[in-house]
Amino acid sequence: RFFSVVVIIPFMARSIVNRSVSFALRTLRTTHNFVRASALSLLVILVILLLLFQMDQALTMMVDLIESPKAKFSLLLSLYLINALALALSHYPIYTYYAANLNSSANYTRWRQAFPFGFWPLKRLPVYVFTTRKDSDYKPDRWANYLRYLLGILIHGVWIYFIISSFAQNLIYQGINIFWLKLISALLLLMPMLFYVYFKERFAHYKELADYAQKGIHPKLDRLYRLLGLSYFVTASTTVVCVILLLWKGNFSMGGLTFLLLCSYLSVANYFLFRLLRTRFSAVIDSLEESRWHLICWFLKRIAFLQYSRKYLGMFFIHFLVALTLVITATIGGIQERELSNGIPLLLAFFYLYYYLIASLGKYFWVSKKMKLTKTRRFKAAFFSVSIPLLLGLGTLILKPETKTHELDLISPSSTPISESEFISKLLSRSDSVRLYIASHGGGLKANVWTLNVVNSLQERTQGKLMEQSVALSGASGGSLGLALYTGLYRTHGTDTKRIQDRIDALSRRNYTSVDLAFTFGLDTYRKIWPLNQRIGLRDRPYYAMRKYQNGIEAEPSGRLSELDFRTYWKEAFTKGGFYPSLIMNTAGTAGNRGILWSVLADDFDSVFPNSENLADLDGNRTLPFYQAVSTTNRFPVFSPAAKIPGYGHYIDAGAIDNSGLLGCLDLYRHLSAVHPQTNPKTSVFIEIINSKGLYIKKLIKDFREEEKISHISVDEIETDNLVADLQTGLNLDKIPQYLSDYLEVWEEQDPGIEFVRIFMPHKVSVEEVESSLGGTLTDQNTKTLLQEFLDRSNGQILALTPTASSGFEPWSYYEPTLSRHLSESSIAYIHAMLKHPEVMAAFRAIDQQLSTNNKVDENP
Repeated sequence: RFFSVVVIIPFMARSIVNRSVSFALRTLRTTHNFVRASALSLLVILVILLLLFQMDQALTMMVDLIESPKAKFSLLLSLYLINALALALSHYPIYTYYAANLNSSANYTRWRQAFPFGFWPLKRLPVYVFTTRKDSDYKPDRWANYLRYLLGILIHGVWIYFIISSFAQNLIYQGINIFWLKLISALLLLMPMLFYVYFKERFAHYKELADYAQKGIHPKLDRLYRLLGLSYFVTASTTVVCVILLLWKGNFSMGGLTFLLLCSYLSVANYFLFRLLRTRFSAVIDSLEESRWHLICWFLKRIAFLQYSRKYLGMFFIHFLVALTLVITATIGGIQERELSNGIPLLLAFFYLYYYLIASLGKYFWVSKKMKLTKTRRFKAAFFSVSIPLLLGLGTLILKPETKTHELDLISPSSTPISESEFISKLLSRSDSVRLYIASHGGGLKANVWTLNVVNSLQERTQGKLMEQSVALSGASGGSLGLALYTGLYRTHGTDTKRIQDRIDALSRRNYTSVDLAFTFGLDTYRKIWPLNQRIGLRDRPYYAMRKYQNGIEAEPSGRLSELDFRTYWKEAFTKGGFYPSLIMNTAGTAGNRGILWSVLADDFDSVFPNSENLADLDGNRTLPFYQAVSTTNRFPVFSPAAKIPGYGHYIDAGAIDNSGLLGCLDLYRHLSAVHPQTNPKTSVFIEIINSKGLYIKKLIKDFREEEKISHISVDEIETDNLVADLQTGLNLDKIPQYLSDYLEVWEEQDPGIEFVRIFMPHKVSVEEVESSLGGTLTDQNTKTLLQEFLDRSNGQILALTPTASSGFEPWSYYEPTLSRHLSESSIAYIHAMLKHPEVMAAFRAIDQQLSTNNKVDENP
């Protein structure tokens, strides 16, 4: 016993420590080798992850992908490109590793040139493959290779997580726990990886036994080949059947989600079986032929050519051509205003395109150095093809020539504008005792469509009095665009609200995202390089997006944006029925000032809109065309380019200063009260149109506190890093809108001549979302229970208007719209349903009452 305690136990402890240290060092070395070889692939996966989950519109695009019958081909392309990316991201790192001589691996490989295609024009297209040297003492890191194959499963995992996130808001309110669904989905993805490692180790073990016994193939390995060959055939066949059923029967439903996930997991199984067997197809076929599995052998022989590296690399080039064709088609379609496919396959195509180019060129230059090909014509051509755009880009950065890529056109006014005195005269000629000021929040196409529907519904309910008694329309971003588009619809169709509603629905269904994607990752990027930055022949993505809006409004479609100036365009609406409210377009200058386009020619612009640049009156009697002027307010930072106005600087989305549009209304109200007090009516009504879910959550919190008479809701706040806190504060666009909204509430209480009506788009809200808004978890369980009951009542009103099927392929007809430039049919249906929500109807009735109309009293749904 003494010997055991004194000698054996310390020895065992040292042994455990040594093994632990050795394992840790081996793990670090393997991880280091993996990261060095796979840095580009990991970066692509990270960027895809961030783009898909930080862009809410990606969720709507996924819903449209499964929901719209027109998007079935886009769905098939998406599945194809996800699988192509999985193979490419996991394959090219090994070429990078050996070609770049990472970890001193140069002597382990021999490189040669091969030609994968036997037909013109690809017959002379070379690829470079390697063979391993048996006499080398280099030992490959098997576990680094296993991690490399994990890359393909990672991209599939991102895709599956993205699918679940897109369906989540409909699943939550059917009692499905999204956390557990995502956890189980992640655990299921581990199984293929574990199987892959297990079978690779079995292959190595049986090969060692066969080599030791000096036999051709171990019997157990032969049986394993047959098992895996049979599994691959069954999995591949099932996948084809499942994809066909998905394209045929798949829709936005529980059944559609089930099929979509099933296809995705079958793709994962296909991926790992293909990677296991690709280089062993001949051996697998031989094993199966002995057992007379003729059908499976026939199937494997059809794809057996991929076991040859040159053919396998040729397949990646074919994928590249497909991606390139999709990108070029979308770009030309955007220029020619053809209806584009869903943005998801386009985004995946760009990722594949750029990854393939970077990985292939990097590998080619490293291999050329090793094979001493640097003096060949092909190498020189490739070198100059890459060097010229890089040098032009570098020269553009250093020399900074003037860039005109996003420059707006300056034109002369088409007519004499409506002056301030003329506008005031029109106001005074009306005997109305109520004046309206309408402001609308930003929020992409969601804000645009909500604004259009709310304004047109009010216009119909009030029998045209809404526009007749409004002084100003002022918005930000998508809300501003909605008000501007309604001006165009009024100019074309007057008070025909039914015809206008048809045009609103048509505008809502158009795909604006794909145009953005095609130009953001394509032409607009390259057109920043000299000499393309001189606006040679083409225009930028806001131009083509606004042209889609224009042609959805105007009677005669055009290949160009209208050159009718901002004030003349509005003037034609103003005189259409005798009066139309003034239009205020808000944008944010990069110098910290506002950019304002007021449709009325002000006597003293600076006194009306302080700290603002008058963008409707430019030097030399110049101004902006209507649709280009409107585009200045609808340029979301990062995803949309700043508008360059020659001589006046750059302007971005108005949300950077005031995302509500209320500031423009308040400026004009103050000016008219001070300079033209005779225009003051008995009552001034400020209407705020809000689409933000975040602001709706804050409204619900306020309503809950008032209902339960709670002065403060205590939370266990989440500790936030100072950098994160700075970013959250700086990027929050609701600071000024919330202040202005509260300001008007207080003003309404103190001044009987002021009325304030807010029209929220209702959203379903969970306790977790309320806690996220509050910045921590609720500390009082009783408060949490009461809050849950309050939210259940609030959500119940929405669910009553948007019933959701619970199972099978019965489609879900409603989906809460996200911040996007592409709405699914179910999102449009949700907006229409919310116009009948009790809170919205109450706001409508409040406006009816102010305008003293004789509308019928609507029943609460």
